[in-house]
Amino acid sequence: MTFGEAIIKLRSERRISQRQLAEELNVSFTSVNRWENGRTMPNKMTVFVIRKYCEEHGLEFSYDEGAGT
Repeated sequence: MTFGEAIIKLRSERRISQRQLAEELNVSFTSVNRWENGRTMPNKMTVFVIRKYCEEHGLEFSYDEGAGT
């Protein structure tokens, strides 16, 4: 699973929009959109924040780091 697919799955499990996820992670809507479309990857600190967010909501977050975005 790519990073973008993992973000889509996360949003689907939480039943929230890109905008809502962006607000909860304190990032821009554009960032979430670009992650999902494979145009960019977040920095390591943001990935840490996403993993922490998932822990807090009882969700698993994993992706194939070798698969690119």
